[in-house]
Amino acid sequence: ERMADNAATATLTARLQQVTADKMAKFNDFRAGKTLCPFWDIIVLTATDKAQAEAYALILKQKQERQEIPQTKYHVFSDPPGPKIGNGGATMYALVELEKLYPKDLGESKVLLIHAGGFSKRLPNVSVTGKIFAVLPFGDPILTMLEMKLASYIEFPARMSPGVFVTCADDIELMDCEGDLEFTAEGFTALGHPSPLEIGTTHGVFILDATSKTMAADMKQPCSRGVCTRFTHKPSVETMKTLGANIPGSDLVYTDSAYYFDRATSQKLQAFYTKHAPLSSEIDAYGDFLQALGPQATDEYTRDSKNVIVADGGLAEMRLKLYTHLQNTPLHVILCNVSKFYHIGTVPEFLFHYCTDISFRGETSALHAACVAGGGEAKADGYTAIHSLLSGGATIGIQTVVEYSDVGAGVVVGSRCLVSCTTLVPPAVVPDETFLHTTKIEAGFVTIVFSTAEDLKTGAQFVDVGNKLTYCGAPLSGALSRLGCIASDLWENQEAKCTLWNARVFPCFDTIAESVAYAITVATAARAGGDSVLEPPLSSLKRLHMEEILADKDLEAIMAGREALRQAIAAV
Repeated sequence: ERMADNAATATLTARLQQVTADKMAKFNDFRAGKTLCPFWDIIVLTATDKAQAEAYALILKQKQERQEIPQTKYHVFSDPPGPKIGNGGATMYALVELEKLYPKDLGESKVLLIHAGGFSKRLPNVSVTGKIFAVLPFGDPILTMLEMKLASYIEFPARMSPGVFVTCADDIELMDCEGDLEFTAEGFTALGHPSPLEIGTTHGVFILDATSKTMAADMKQPCSRGVCTRFTHKPSVETMKTLGANIPGSDLVYTDSAYYFDRATSQKLQAFYTKHAPLSSEIDAYGDFLQALGPQATDEYTRDSKNVIVADGGLAEMRLKLYTHLQNTPLHVILCNVSKFYHIGTVPEFLFHYCTDISFRGETSALHAACVAGGGEAKADGYTAIHSLLSGGATIGIQTVVEYSDVGAGVVVGSRCLVSCTTLVPPAVVPDETFLHTTKIEAGFVTIVFSTAEDLKTGAQFVDVGNKLTYCGAPLSGALSRLGCIASDLWENQEAKCTLWNARVFPCFDTIAESVAYAITVATAARAGGDSVLEPPLSSLKRLHMEEILADKDLEAIMAGREALRQAIAAV
């Protein structure tokens, strides 16, 4: 049985590798102007705030100038000021703004809407430039998540009626589009991917009607179109079995990724937003939109807050109003039987998929050295370097990613590290499991350093931080004593939840060399034994937390540095 599973996996990987390569080639020819094909009339990125929107607009402009993305209408919409409105609120707000810009043309337009808001707290190497511009280990020129989305969906506009296709910035869908893949039906049409039951507990799951279940069990076509009677968001295994979600004869279910809705549905969503603006609750574009759909949908979920990020007092009422508004809207699902869904939103996911995930690397034709010059050595084949200079004599450990960096001769980078946007000179030794990312801010340079096993969103009450949090892989209490500071140096507001994200633990220096050298010393000292104290102590330096770093970022200098690095790589 295991041999049969391995053979099936190998067959799926080989097929996805072929169709992905075909899409990449088609996309490359199209963006270079060599061929013509139907494309998106409008591409929208959502952003959390005005500063993030301005950053996205600058990067998009540069990408268009370098012909890295096709020429079309690009827009970035930041959420309106006030309470967070979630990606569902952002969807409706973007639709309203598009209607203002294109009152005559929007009804005939094919729109790609990418949710790119948020600060990527679990993957901070993309916090400054945004997760939609996370670099990937393949493509020529190297792709970011944006180009990957455009390449993956290159066949969609030709199979789509005017409407909106909604997707997220931190996932990749690889799929064979052969068969009945069309976005022309009334209401919503979603992509569904065969997934084990345990994956269904962290995603949305489609409940199919009887005819669609029979079609799903057959799985002859790479894509077939079914009808969904109900959608459930992050259900338990027991709930999935009770609702009959599994594909007959298997322990698989169809889970969600992205979806389309037609012009009439777009107008319906606009009307809801206009009536209830300004929103005061976070609306989810998956849990709150899709759970309202299908003939067997119930309003039970509107009162269930277990999967809600922020359960404010008015959320249940707002969800019920949206449920009533969308009720009886059809929900179709494309059964993507030859497909894979990859989420790349955390440091562990980033390292795993880029370095050691055989399926992902095979299906995307990922490289261990993508846009890299120099002769750096690897301890094993499990490292990945992207858009970097690796000098001869540099040593890179296994399961490590180096991106946008210049690594000098004699430098040693440990295993399971993520080194980003930095310059390493000898005799630098980066310890195992170290996250190192340098960014330019108006006041100088800051290097963000912590353990790749740590989650910057993990929090504790102030009185418990010493025992419940870690820093650079060591219990926080011991780490702080060795770094020459105390918890109150990091968190002024001792009433709020304390996290590494809101800790003032990252010092600012005048030069990148000083910043990087001190960060490596911090990573080493924090996990060292003994009673020695870092010099100069962390408490003596001007320090920032992540939100302050993002607010003070010098994006033009950051992008200029990347361009200079690109030219240096090309010159080698």
